[in-house]
Amino acid sequence: MSNYDFDFSDEAKQTDDELSGDIQKLQGLSEEQLQKLLPNRVDQDKLREIIRAVNAATSENEKKAALMQQLQTVPGVVKDVVKKVISGSII
Repeated sequence: MSNYDFDFSDEAKQTDDELSGDIQKLQGLSEEQLQKLLPNRVDQDKLREIIRAVNAATSENEKKAALMQQLQTVPGVVKDVVKKVISGSII
């Protein structure tokens, strides 16, 4: 064992819990909320794609990976809305 053994399991669990809550916030968006947040139909469809991809994943790790992957391919306005929903600053 080295002098620098660290146990980050508590921090990892906290991060997992936070991401799980973030995913639930996105999944909980109603159609009305989505339309209000993103008036542009194309942007609404992109956010729906993110939500569908996350819902299709079977494990929490797959859901997190799907969310991160989908966020790489969407317009900035959609990313901004996702960040605001996750942070709780809207909805």
